[in-house]
Amino acid sequence: MSALIIPCYIKTQWDINCLDRLLDSVQQQTQQFENVYLIDDASPLKYKLRHDFVDHILLKENGGPARARNIGIEKAISTGAEYLLFTDHDCILDKEWNKKMTAFLIATDFGAVGGMTYSWGKTLLDYYHDINGTLAGKWLLPERKELWYMPSLNFGIKSFVVEQFGFDERFPTAAGEDVDLCLRMRSKYKIGFCLEAKLWHDYGYKNSILGFNKFMKLFKKYKSSSATVYEGHTVLMWDASESIYKGNIHEPHI
Repeated sequence: MSALIIPCYIKTQWDINCLDRLLDSVQQQTQQFENVYLIDDASPLKYKLRHDFVDHILLKENGGPARARNIGIEKAISTGAEYLLFTDHDCILDKEWNKKMTAFLIATDFGAVGGMTYSWGKTLLDYYHDINGTLAGKWLLPERKELWYMPSLNFGIKSFVVEQFGFDERFPTAAGEDVDLCLRMRSKYKIGFCLEAKLWHDYGYKNSILGFNKFMKLFKKYKSSSATVYEGHTVLMWDASESIYKGNIHEPHI
């Protein structure tokens, strides 16, 4: 039994369009989710869902995506979900995504799994993200049989694992909270990689020139979270530094 958890903070019509597109891709899954939880983190823009299969949870106060995911986790586990999958509202799922992610978790001893993430846009900035692996996981060397971490937009975890290692709500934005969870989780469990579980992320660049400011803000946000991650995981980060694959996961290397 799998459940999908989606945190969201809707500010613009573009966000609404992205959410509708994501839920269209959820509806088209070859293997349907038993439950889909959309946790609205006190969005400033009001909207109405056109998909009636979603459990729409509206929070009264903004607490960040880590808190929103934890609320979704609690709800999913209370209804008996064994496998919890996570994505973001600006993603598009391949129709086999749930089937591949869930099958991987069922068939292996890994506590969690990451999939293959591609850029949705066609600008040079999107191309850079694909080459850089901005939202891809990182391998551990030398065997490359497990991941050091995986971003939460393309992530699955077994329920008994996430009950022990939830998201740290001290992270106020969508940056670093997924790395933190993976580092803590890896003290007991391993993270696998499923190449066949594909999705696309929309960075929202209109073109390579107009999107550059948004591009820079994204990396500044990720950098701002680094201090919190390093503060809590200094030893783990140091120990792993010699064994982390210097590039991110890319399809040709698999």
